[in-house]
Amino acid sequence: MSPAVVVLLAAIALAPAIPLDYVAGPTVARARALWLLGVLTVGIVYVAQSDLWLSLIGLWFLIQWPRHADPPTLMPSALLWAGVGATWGLLLALPRELLAWAPWGWLLVAARECVVLIVRKFRLGARQKGAFGSPVLTALYLALIAPFCPWWGWPLLGAGLLVVSSFHAFAAAGVGAMWVLGDLRSWLLGAFLALLGAILWAWSPVVWGQRLLEWTPRGDTFDSIVSRLRGWQLIWHHGRAHWLLGTGPGTMEPALLRWGSRYDLELTWGEGFNELLHFWYEYGALGLVAVAAFVWRVSPGLKLGDPWAAAWVAGVVLAVGHWPLRHVSIGLPWLAVSAYLATAR
Repeated sequence: MSPAVVVLLAAIALAPAIPLDYVAGPTVARARALWLLGVLTVGIVYVAQSDLWLSLIGLWFLIQWPRHADPPTLMPSALLWAGVGATWGLLLALPRELLAWAPWGWLLVAARECVVLIVRKFRLGARQKGAFGSPVLTALYLALIAPFCPWWGWPLLGAGLLVVSSFHAFAAAGVGAMWVLGDLRSWLLGAFLALLGAILWAWSPVVWGQRLLEWTPRGDTFDSIVSRLRGWQLIWHHGRAHWLLGTGPGTMEPALLRWGSRYDLELTWGEGFNELLHFWYEYGALGLVAVAAFVWRVSPGLKLGDPWAAAWVAGVVLAVGHWPLRHVSIGLPWLAVSAYLATAR
């Protein structure tokens, strides 16, 4: 029996020994907070043996908890992280040979989405959002699972990506494809296409009476990119005052809405559109250390030519310019990919 289990059993047995001066809401809340802090402390020590990143998240809550006797804002996020940790543990417990079948389910969902999107596009003409609530999120999902797609499925997947038309998804799918190919020629081709895209962005020539980028499904508007850059500048500017521990979970959305009103910017979504920057703003430098520990946990499986590694890298590209990892339909497959890579030998 491990020391952590012994301590946890002792904590359960001694829980009635927590003193109460009198029965009232504040004293009961204080006793509950002491118990939860004890469990959290034991959990941090126990989890640190295998998953340091989860232990660091727990440490963040342990540091913040005493500032809130009965924290109404921390409790929902603590429960959310407990769910993430439990899901991670279950994914690690699955035999790799069973988890290896999961991409076929993801591809079936993608095939259905592509067929529906294409049919609706021909019938209705407008840009369709699919079953993910947004055409962009649908595109991000297709880009995430693209490395698992066999060659004969690429025409359908490519048509689906074209219908929802997200430059960000195209970039992630391209990076994933280069990772799967895994040779110097693919990386040189990717670098050339990136350079060509930058040139066309800066100087879009007129072809047949239209600017070249206007022939793309999204046109030549880059308003969303400009809006993201401005939002990132504001996040960095205001977040530096709380650089170590952040401002706390759930504080990004109201802050962005407030800044959008103050600076007359289109930040109506209340999203930072950058998972790493968003995480730093709410959890600080300690949160970034947890992210680094998570990458280290997954790193043994990151090998060129492996579609699982390619999907993980594509997910990172998506997270740089959007918030896909907090969307369960995208975040859960990416977490499963991470677990598969973390158990690589």
